[in-house]
Amino acid sequence: MLRHSLIYLVLSILIVVFAKYAHLLIVYIDMFFTYVNIKLTPIFSQTGWGLIIRKTLVLMVLPVIITAVPALAYRAIKGKDMPHFIAITWCIWTVIVLSEILVR
Repeated sequence: MLRHSLIYLVLSILIVVFAKYAHLLIVYIDMFFTYVNIKLTPIFSQTGWGLIIRKTLVLMVLPVIITAVPALAYRAIKGKDMPHFIAITWCIWTVIVLSEILVR
């Protein structure tokens, strides 16, 4: 319990200190989501189910792609799977979802 509290404290301090860079990271992730979403617009219809399918597909695939790039580099260097791959994917998914909910 103490270890988790210390990790929480250290991460909070790091976010406060590096808030500008954390904000830029979130903005870039949101911009990448928007970019991919716009690029898939010609494939799906603009209304109704096409819009829902396109956004759902991008929301499902994009966090895996973003996390897979460092994971593949890690695998090439270390020769084993990247630790916490699923947790990082879920964190990126949460950032995308919250940026879509809060910004739009």
